[in-house]
Amino acid sequence: MITRVKHIIGRIRPPKIRLPRLKIARRRATEDEEVPRQIQDALTRDEVVEESFDFRGCRVYATSRRLLKQKGRTIRDFDYGHISSVAYSSKRCWWLIALGVVFVIIGIYIGVYMGRPTAMGTLVAIGAITIVGGAIIKSEWIEVSVVGVSYPQRFEGSREMVESLLQIIRLRRDTEHQAGQGETKGGSVVETIRKLADLRDEGIVTEEEFVEKKKQLLRGR
Repeated sequence: MITRVKHIIGRIRPPKIRLPRLKIARRRATEDEEVPRQIQDALTRDEVVEESFDFRGCRVYATSRRLLKQKGRTIRDFDYGHISSVAYSSKRCWWLIALGVVFVIIGIYIGVYMGRPTAMGTLVAIGAITIVGGAIIKSEWIEVSVVGVSYPQRFEGSREMVESLLQIIRLRRDTEHQAGQGETKGGSVVETIRKLADLRDEGIVTEEEFVEKKKQLLRGR
C-alpha cells in the first residue's frame, strides 16, 4: 500500500508557471539628467550648465551665460556681464585655536597644582592637536557683487570649489568684456563710414577718397 502511494505521488508533477520576463532598460545617464528639472526649465535656448557647486546653504550652477543660485525652491540668476567685482576671502578657525589653548591651560593646571602628570600630558596633547587643526582648517569664500543687487552674493565652500567658480567668473567676464569692445568698435566704424558717405554725397569727399578710407577702416576692424 505504501509503495503504491509513493508511486502515485511520484507521478504527480507540479504545474509549470511561466513568469513574465522583465525587460530592464539600460541607458547611460546624460549630463542633463544630473541637472534638476527646475534648473532645466530656467535655462534659455542654447544655454548649458557647465559646472555645479554645492556651497554652504545653496547650490550654484555655472552656465554658459550666467550663474544660477538655487536655495530651496528659489532660483536667482546673475549674468556674467552684470558682475562688477569678485573678492576672495578666507578666515582661520580661531575658535578652534582658542579651544586648544584652553585645553593646554587646564592640562598644565591639573599637572602642576593637582599632581596628575598623566592627565596633564593627555590634555596638553589634545590642546596641541586642536590648535594645529584650527591653524590648518580655514573657511574660504568669494563675494560676488552684481549690478542692481544691493548686497554681494557670498559663496562659501572648499578651496577647490571656490577657486573653480572664481576662475569661471573671471573667464566669462573677460569674454563678455571683449565681446562688448568688439561691438563698440564695430559700431564706431559703421558710423564713421556713414559720415564719410554723407561727405561724399555733399561733394566734400571724392568717390576715390571715400572708397580708400572705407577699405582702411574695414581692414583696421
